[in-house]
Amino acid sequence: MSKVFYIVEFTINEGKVDAFKNLAHGFISEVEATESGTLGYQWYLAEDGSRCLIQETFESSEALLVHLANVGPNLPALLEIAPLGRLEVFGEVSDTARRALATLGAQHFSNFGGFDR
Repeated sequence: MSKVFYIVEFTINEGKVDAFKNLAHGFISEVEATESGTLGYQWYLAEDGSRCLIQETFESSEALLVHLANVGPNLPALLEIAPLGRLEVFGEVSDTARRALATLGAQHFSNFGGFDR
């Protein structure tokens, strides 16, 4: 399988940016310490603190599934203060990973051209 990545957008409830940041730091620490198949995990906060975009890159669909299993138990607490706005998945994702992401309303995009340097 090839690398896959996705972009997640959260809309942060008013007055909850500090709570969101605290939870985010926990996610980041955990993923960095335990998920070697997660190649990139970048959180970006809008200047006004209203939204957060996360770019997550995985070495394979299997690594993506490991990640979902790892963060899944803590995700409801994050969604309570920052509902999911969108989840866009890029690359060829296994059927198992597709089913797992479907519960989050994922939209999939297949590569039809381009390159990385």
